[in-house]
Amino acid sequence: MKFFKVDLIDERGRHTVENVAAEHADDLYSVVKDRGYYLAGVTEVTRLGGNRIPTIDLIIFCRQLSTMIEAGVSILKAITIIENSTRNLKVKKLYTNLTQEIQRGHALSVAMRKQGTAFPEILINMVAAGEAGGTLEKSLGLMSVHFDKEQHLKNKVRSASTYPIILAVVSVAVVILLVTFVLPNITGMFDPAKLPPLTKFVMGFSHVLTSYGHFIAMGIGGLVGLLIYLLRIPAFKLKWDFMKLRLPILGKLNRVIYSARAARSFASLYLSGIQTLPMLEMSARILNNTYIEEQFQEVILRVSQGEIISTAMADTGIFDPMLSSMINVGEETGSLGDILVKTADYFDGEADTALQKMVSMVEPLMLILMGGAIGVIVVAVIQPIFQMYEAVGG
Repeated sequence: MKFFKVDLIDERGRHTVENVAAEHADDLYSVVKDRGYYLAGVTEVTRLGGNRIPTIDLIIFCRQLSTMIEAGVSILKAITIIENSTRNLKVKKLYTNLTQEIQRGHALSVAMRKQGTAFPEILINMVAAGEAGGTLEKSLGLMSVHFDKEQHLKNKVRSASTYPIILAVVSVAVVILLVTFVLPNITGMFDPAKLPPLTKFVMGFSHVLTSYGHFIAMGIGGLVGLLIYLLRIPAFKLKWDFMKLRLPILGKLNRVIYSARAARSFASLYLSGIQTLPMLEMSARILNNTYIEEQFQEVILRVSQGEIISTAMADTGIFDPMLSSMINVGEETGSLGDILVKTADYFDGEADTALQKMVSMVEPLMLILMGGAIGVIVVAVIQPIFQMYEAVGG
């Protein structure tokens, strides 16, 4: 499969640029002609990107398609109905592409793969497994639950981090306002040579901010840009992802979250009939952590040599021990699918609890830091005033 960026012209002479997948460049002419366009230009690209469907739309797509297929509606008609109910123009266009590919005789999984990175690989593989086993509606139903849980977890992480971030921004803004505007106006009436040491220190900090603030901002921006650049380097990304698992407090939280996501992906893939090794490979990529993905290669190797999943995963030391223990129970009792679903639900609850604990720890810490910084500034302002009163009283 190759991917092309094409310049299209409609009957009114209007240009539009789209990404199209085809086996060969010569196939583009028939593809474009079927859609009522003329081909004006073609550029081959490595892979279609930037068109990923939002998670909320994936949930709706999987849930509605599963329900309609179970009710006896054809796949083509079901996707058309979903397309007509979608307001997102980019998503609507992807659904249009799906229906066109299905009309050409392609299976749904093949049509989805032709859309580049629009659909997650786990969904495409699950659809392919459902098509092969005649359980497409079941696979789509499992995927709707999977993506719903993923979205719920993301929302929890986002909501848990929102308040501390806002509090940190407000704290920094208040401190900058005090030391750059309020403090200089108040201390300007005093003799700089007679100011207390704490006041001199705070005034020095104020001078640095007012004189070199733009350089500091540029430096911070440069560090952020450097970090973004370094994260594109595989070796640095590997160390960064490893560090996220070993941080004093956040490391444990991340391991719980990764355990929840791993259990959920295991459950969805296993119940859809995906074989063990492909299940491990797909789960490793879903977690979006290069260090975990690297460790999974060792797990896959050991499982391919006959070792059980629970032992191989436990030896990585990445996930919560509860995950490997529950997998071991499922392997011994022959009810791995049910155990994985219950384990995923358990870790979802554990992730929620861990996030709440993190917020309960961060909030008072931020308030203490903010109160301490403001307290230092207030003392720095009051000290010279007291000195002045003592001098007048003396």
